[in-house]
Amino acid sequence: MEKEGFLLDVDYRTEKDGEGQDKPVIRLWCKSKDGTGFIVLDKTFEPYFYAFPYFHPHPRSYAPDSDVEEKKRLVEEIRIVREDEEISVKRVEFCQKKMLGVNRRGLKIFTMQPRHVPLLREEVRKAGLVVLEADILFAIRYLIDKRLRPFDGVRVEGEEIELDYADTAILASNVSYNEMDSGKLPALKVLAFDCEMATQGGHGMPSPRRDPIVIISVAYQHGDSEIKSKLFVLTDEDYEAGDDAKVLRGFLDFIDQFQPDVIVGYNSDGFDWPYIRERARLQGIQLTVGADGSTVRYERGGMLPSVNIPGRLNVDLFKLAKRDLGSVKVKKLENVAEFLGVMRKDERTNLTPREINECWFDASSSASVRERLYEYSKADVVSTLGIAGKMLPLQIELSKMIGYPLDELAKMGRGRQVEAFLTAEAFKREELVPAKGGTEKTFEGAFVLPPEKGLHEDVIALDFSSMYPTIMISFNISPDTFVDSPEAEDDVYIAPEVGHAFRKAPDGFFKRIMSDLITRRRAIKTEMKSYDKNSDEYRLLDIQQQSIKILTNSFYGYTGWSAAKFYKRECAEATTAWGRHFIKRTVKVAEEFGFKVIYGDTDSIFVECPPELVLEGDRKAAILKKAREVSERVSEELPLELELQDFYKAIFFTGKKKRYAALTDKGEIVVRGLEVRRGDWCELAKEVQTKVIELILKEKDPEKAMRYVKSVISELKEGGVPLEKLTIHKTLTRKISGYETKQAHVIAAERALASPLRIAYEVGSKVPYVILKGPGKTSDRAFPVDVIERSEGNELHADGEKYLVDLNYYIQRQVVPVAHRVLQLFGYGLSAFEEGEQKTLDGYWE
Repeated sequence: MEKEGFLLDVDYRTEKDGEGQDKPVIRLWCKSKDGTGFIVLDKTFEPYFYAFPYFHPHPRSYAPDSDVEEKKRLVEEIRIVREDEEISVKRVEFCQKKMLGVNRRGLKIFTMQPRHVPLLREEVRKAGLVVLEADILFAIRYLIDKRLRPFDGVRVEGEEIELDYADTAILASNVSYNEMDSGKLPALKVLAFDCEMATQGGHGMPSPRRDPIVIISVAYQHGDSEIKSKLFVLTDEDYEAGDDAKVLRGFLDFIDQFQPDVIVGYNSDGFDWPYIRERARLQGIQLTVGADGSTVRYERGGMLPSVNIPGRLNVDLFKLAKRDLGSVKVKKLENVAEFLGVMRKDERTNLTPREINECWFDASSSASVRERLYEYSKADVVSTLGIAGKMLPLQIELSKMIGYPLDELAKMGRGRQVEAFLTAEAFKREELVPAKGGTEKTFEGAFVLPPEKGLHEDVIALDFSSMYPTIMISFNISPDTFVDSPEAEDDVYIAPEVGHAFRKAPDGFFKRIMSDLITRRRAIKTEMKSYDKNSDEYRLLDIQQQSIKILTNSFYGYTGWSAAKFYKRECAEATTAWGRHFIKRTVKVAEEFGFKVIYGDTDSIFVECPPELVLEGDRKAAILKKAREVSERVSEELPLELELQDFYKAIFFTGKKKRYAALTDKGEIVVRGLEVRRGDWCELAKEVQTKVIELILKEKDPEKAMRYVKSVISELKEGGVPLEKLTIHKTLTRKISGYETKQAHVIAAERALASPLRIAYEVGSKVPYVILKGPGKTSDRAFPVDVIERSEGNELHADGEKYLVDLNYYIQRQVVPVAHRVLQLFGYGLSAFEEGEQKTLDGYWE
């Protein structure tokens, strides 16, 4: 039979062949155009890797054929004897491949099983060979070689077979790529879930060994259909017995009934899934969540754990938020949902961990109390599904472009994503992927013209579009075009300042790939003009062009990443050198047109129009006209496109790079690099500085801003600021025992663990704490919020003891510093926050 469809996921299993030998079987999880699922089994693909004689430094040198033939014999004789098996290579073939553009003769080594590759590659290295592409996962190797991509088309020829976990299964004789229109991707079934627990004693962090799950909430959607939700709630009797088996089975049965393609949670890999796993173990329940009836697989890697579900794409949205949403300081679910426009915090029920316990244990007094918990649980899971709706479309396009399944891609940093993309492109172009990394060396970065401290009006931001990618393409910067000693200067581009040379011809590996990406993006942006901005077609194309932009802009950073397989420091160094050269030239052009350049950094400059430059008429229109003339001149002269990024009615710089606040002509406030965007300040500090910036930029009234700050200080002294606004959230980046210097959040975490509640914070989680009044260093007085039973003004109660919040710390180390950072620009000293000093803006407009 022959069948077409879309590929969603890939994995492999091992089964016995006719001779009783273990053999890998690739599984492709697919959807047909009508939305029905089917599975493809491919038993024909063999694991392999490459090995080549050591390369001579001169790129045109070759190993003699006799050397390669001798190495082949040595590899064929390799035997690894273990207690239960003898491992050897399956077969060895000669191959001809390009290494950084130069043809090389080497060996392609096949193995019986994927797990034999890491064992055999070490023995091959001992035989005096360079091992390449031996760390590519078997399932990914299959996608690369077959040129398949998730969420794109696949065509299968083969025999339909019976499979107990699939309605349709095909044993493939041939599998090939079949280009499909992204707009015709069948609707995906997406399931979001969230767990709630009530702790024994009614306070503290839940423990899976002690505390049952009281609610598992799910929200689900099939394509664009209506969002539905459901709660699996523990009975009071079962809670008393510590028996949450019914809740767990209800959740598992629902997954089996709904058959989701994608399962999402928020910090689900780090919290919900491990908790569910332990509760299921205690109840003797198998977590058969996989589409094949298999159990959830837990993997450790990096700072955060990960969960793999066979046949389903498991995505922890917290990992996406952590990687992609730098603008959200504290990445709580409700904060991310509000930032993305999914659900405002004032629209939903919000409960603290303590209030969750109160709602559960005090339910007997009022049915509405327990109802609040249900509303909270529903708000959490609906928010999670909403976040998925906002973030997954871009991830799906990146998955399709890079060639990695969605669940794996969501865990990858930008460097790894670029490398995965380059690995697939290298195969298409018959290039070998080099061995990993090099020695990390620092090099000069981008040009920075220090910002002119103070407040400025009518400022234009000019920005180079895709500066680094354009430079790399224009000057053919690529690992395979770099030359140590150019034979003729006319044949190479030589980078200013650093002197690195790159061949003008032929086009390098990076240039060819990046040129293709930019051409694709331009074509997409042209096509977008044919559609209404509110249409589905426009939105899909916009997501596609965004994914290309993200990938293209990551190339420069990748070349300077020492762990990269295509690492070449000279490429990154030359790119920044050309960037510095061009931005300096742009500054001169802007000055020639009469502008005053008040800040320049990397790929942009901020210019101010002196009053005498425009004496009459519409000042804004005249300034914009002159700025466009600068843009046109620079774009004609340089191989880059300079664009007008924004017009700011007012902007102030603190004097340090990347730290400013501005008011656009549309009335929006833009903040970059100030404390309101950092994670080691309490919510009150963020609130104060945001308000101060707003009063300065919009009302031009520093005295009003100062009065506001003093009112906040008074409110603090009177105990009128709620505890949550004083709470600081800091991430544990390692185990508590791994810190040499005990920072405030580490000490708070130690106290939480030593408390009667025995609260243990996982690596990667945020520790919420406040600073108490008392002797010693500030960090020694950090107190974990999660052990606090109640608060009254600045008094806290925990474990029968009373504590006082250090109001002086919050005034002098939180509120005053963030306000002073802005108000000092208008002549306010630190003493002004206590005295009656008054200032106006007169004399501070530049």
